[in-house]
Parts: sequence; C-alpha cells; structure tokens
Amino acid sequence: MTAERVSAVVVGYLDPAATVQAILSLQRQTWAPDEILVVDNHPARSISGAVEDMERVRVVSAGSNLGYTRGVNAGAAHAVGDWLVFLNPDAVAEPDALRLLLEAGAGADVAIVGAQVLLPDGRVNAGENPINLAGVSWSGGYGRPRERGPARDAAGVSGAALLVRRRAFEQLGGLCPDFFLYQDDADLCWRARLAGWRVRYCPEAAVAHDFEFDRGGQKWFYLERNREWMVLANLGPLALVLLAPVLLATEVAVTARAVAEGWLGAKVRSWGSLLANARNVARRRRWVQSGRRVPDREVLGRFRGGVETDLIESALLAWANPLLERYRRFVLAVLGWARA
Repeated sequence: MTAERVSAVVVGYLDPAATVQAILSLQRQTWAPDEILVVDNHPARSISGAVEDMERVRVVSAGSNLGYTRGVNAGAAHAVGDWLVFLNPDAVAEPDALRLLLEAGAGADVAIVGAQVLLPDGRVNAGENPINLAGVSWSGGYGRPRERGPARDAAGVSGAALLVRRRAFEQLGGLCPDFFLYQDDADLCWRARLAGWRVRYCPEAAVAHDFEFDRGGQKWFYLERNREWMVLANLGPLALVLLAPVLLATEVAVTARAVAEGWLGAKVRSWGSLLANARNVARRRRWVQSGRRVPDREVLGRFRGGVETDLIESALLAWANPLLERYRRFVLAVLGWARA
C-alpha cells in the first residue's frame, strides 16, 4: 500500500447537509485521507458553519460560484497530498473505496482511477464510461446490477468519485476551467491518455450517488458546448479531418433531438458560446497538442464508434451504431498507415 499522502476535495454548493454526509464518508474510510478540502462554492448558502469543527477538514472560500471545474482546481491548489480524491457533494463513499482506488493506482504510469457509482437502490449509475468518436460520453452500465471484478484500464470514468495522481493533475493543468461543469471527467481522461498516462476503472471501489438525469436546457448547453470544445482541442489534425463526417452527422442528429425534446435554444447557445470563445478554444488546442505523447490511433482504439446506452431510446442509433463502428476501424487503419 502506498505511503503517499492523500487529499480529498469536495466542492460544496446547494445542499450543506448532503455535503456533510459526503465528508463523513471520507472520514470513515479504512484508508482515510490526510485532509479534506471543502470548496465553499455558494456564499449565500455557505457550508463553512456545518464543517468548521469536523476533523481534518479545511474550508477553501471561493468567494463566488466558480463552477465545478474551477472549484476543483481551487481545492487542488491548496492540497498537500500526492494523490487527490474528488468526490461529488451528493455522493457517499463505501468504507473501503479509497483503499481500493489506491491499490488500483499502484502503477507509476497510472494517473486516474475511477470508482463504480451506484444509484440509491444499488444499481449502476456509472462505471467504465465509454467515449465515442464525436466525444459523446455516457454512464457505462447504467441501470444494471452492481459489477464485481478486478480493476482494468478504461477510456473514461465518472468524475463523481475520482482518484488522481497530483503530479499528473498538475501536468494536465487540472480540469478545463472554461467548462464550468459537465464533460470535465471525459476530457481529463482523454487528455491524460494523450499525455501517456493510464486511466483505470475499479468496480470494487464504490460510492452511492443520489442521481437523477436533469434534462433541463442549461445542462444540455454545457454538455454540448463542452463536448464540442473537447473534440476540437483534443483531436490531432488528421483525426479531426477524418472524423469530420461523423462530427457533422452528430451535430445534425443532436439538433434533431433537441428540436424533438424542446431544448433547441440550448443547442444553438452552445454554438454561439463556442464561436464567442474561438480564441480560447484555439489556445486550449495548442496547449493540449503540445503535451501530446501518444498518437490518436492508440487513444481512439479504446473509444466507441456509436452510442450504446439505455438512457437513450432511438431506432436511428440501432441502425447507425454498426456503421459508426466500421467507420472507427477505418479511421484507425488510416491513422496507422499515416504513421507507418
């Protein structure tokens, strides 16, 4: 077992009582963190009074709502640990979760280890989270019985409960500060693998998460804006060209779904925000690509072609997924030839 220090970061926001339960679950770990940093992200409903007397807890005052990504980065900046644990404020970790995550992260080249996230009834909320060619990431195994088994390498894992090597987190520049919230976990995993780090999923380490999918327009705005931003920043030039047909088809399909479900305004705003932030996206792209150590072919080899989740019922996906998987293999072959 590692003798390195561990710092936990919890970004508090609307529900101090739930945040306290998340903190208590960290304090009850069989391998407890050396410190717990609580980012007070909602001055009007401050968490400070509820946690000021709790053992090993330090409050980081944000001063305003920084969003989840900047909140996590602020907490990490104050941490002393060699490992960082990020736990959602509405999640409760099982007593052995941190020990199991640390065991799964024992390799020197492992940057990120994700836990299995469970719904209150014990079914899966998220696990090994797939990412597809267009940057769509979804909750792996959603609604299925709890998974058991050894840790394994993965394309992506859930940000609800993450163990991240401090050195890797700093090398990667933390979570993308421009995202505010959503897609930050998929982006961090993608960038870690581009930089030559491993990402792992540990199903035996589990947290309970009081989750209900919010289909509101603001969530769709962040999901779509950040997905587009992530793809434009993380794909290499040739992969971006090869995947242009898939990316355009995804925009058409998502827009059609937005019309059908009543959140077209959010989708349009995601395009507007992307255009307004074009310089920031270009700057982000230069920075991500400058840290690349691994070719796209290796990273995309763990991605999916289509979208396979019970959260979306679509006859179109049943038809398109096999075609998208064949296209993924074509792209991998071309990327391989280009490097030969």
